[in-house]
Amino acid sequence: MNTFPLLNPQTASSFMPMKLSTRKLLQHVIAWVIFVFYEVSIVLVLNPKGTLWWEYTGYYLLNILLFYLNAHVLFSYVFRKSRPTHLLLLLIPLELAFYTMAELGMESFFNVFRTSPVPITLDLRFVLGRLWRGVYFLGLSTAYWFVLSTIERNRRINQLRVQQAIREKEKAELEHHLAQSQNAYLRAQINPHMLFNTLSFIYSTVQDASPKASEGIMLLSEVMHYALGPVHADGKTDLSREITHIQNYIALNQLRFSKPLQLQLCLEGQFNHRFPPLLLLTFIENMFKHGILNDPAHPAVVMARCSDSHLCFSTRNLKRKSLLKEGFGIGIQNAEARLREHYAQEAYSLDIEADELYYTIELKIKLV
Repeated sequence: MNTFPLLNPQTASSFMPMKLSTRKLLQHVIAWVIFVFYEVSIVLVLNPKGTLWWEYTGYYLLNILLFYLNAHVLFSYVFRKSRPTHLLLLLIPLELAFYTMAELGMESFFNVFRTSPVPITLDLRFVLGRLWRGVYFLGLSTAYWFVLSTIERNRRINQLRVQQAIREKEKAELEHHLAQSQNAYLRAQINPHMLFNTLSFIYSTVQDASPKASEGIMLLSEVMHYALGPVHADGKTDLSREITHIQNYIALNQLRFSKPLQLQLCLEGQFNHRFPPLLLLTFIENMFKHGILNDPAHPAVVMARCSDSHLCFSTRNLKRKSLLKEGFGIGIQNAEARLREHYAQEAYSLDIEADELYYTIELKIKLV
């Protein structure tokens, strides 16, 4: 971490203050001690009977103040909220004016303690001398600020690279899970003909004895046939088959309950496009698992509308009280993963809302 807040035009929008650690503070102190020792040594060689030590302390404290004021106050003020950089043309001269007046005040203060006061005149020589010294430290401060900004920028770039690597890892894991799901899907298709032949036999056997049971067997056969049936090369099936499958699934569940289901299925448009199989069914299953579907005062609603290559699919149902504790499981997550697999991010939207009574899903997809 850097010692001070950093700003530059590239990272100004993501500015974040940084704590001053003891280690960083010690590094700065050592650096200034070395710098001051270097300069004072040269001055003492040229003028052994020059400035007293306490005067050096005052001068360098002022110089250090200018150094950090420029790097961590002025530059931060200009770049923190993307203020115009030409504002520096006004603020830097103000800094130098402050520095010059501070030098003048310090000289006057030192004269109080000097055995031989030094005449002080705010003339051109005095101003130019202080301006040269001020520009010198402003240059050092600017170089210091650019170094810290470069370090900060590189740190952020490394963070982005790490985040990208994490995203790529997550993508690879998702593809692995999808491959496992596809393998499980293929294993589920082992000898489906025997299953359908058996269901046909049971249907023929119970048709006369129990019409309701035979209807359930027929619906189950159609549901299983769709679930185990082939798909197109792009991994999609006909949207009309998906809609028919939803109708059969609802009808099959209706046979399971003694009371009529309070569920309204509204279909509009022509469902002539291709669509990932069993994707919409995930949301229907979620309704049966977590919703209350037998309350006439709060009927569940399933709506599917297809027009101009756009599919709008929505569900709305009364929630069970235990839903807040149980959550919605992995089904919705898998549906979102399949949406990302088949459609670009801008081609679909999935909105999930839950209030105290209702759970609502709205899916919009631009079909291709």
